[in-house]
Amino acid sequence: MDGDPQRTPIRLHVPDGIGQGVYANVVAVWHTAHDFTLDFAVAGMAQSGDDGSSVVPAEVVARVKVPTSVIFQIAQAIATNVDGYERSYGPLTPPHS
Repeated sequence: MDGDPQRTPIRLHVPDGIGQGVYANVVAVWHTAHDFTLDFAVAGMAQSGDDGSSVVPAEVVARVKVPTSVIFQIAQAIATNVDGYERSYGPLTPPHS
């Protein structure tokens, strides 16, 4: 035995009604000792406050809570997919502030 437990494949089923997903152009990530929370949101147009400051309203369209035991796998999967994207389509550039 090589010390690596056999992995059972997971077959994902996407229920009717969520297959198209939701669009989000903002994500906020926060954590507790037990899980990470990812709030996906859509930002609107900047608005002026009474004090002259500017604020961008953003509506949360999905909240995903993930146990700490899988967050590293998510980060790895994102990094792998970003690498594949950049090899296919060119480098991603961060948005300008």
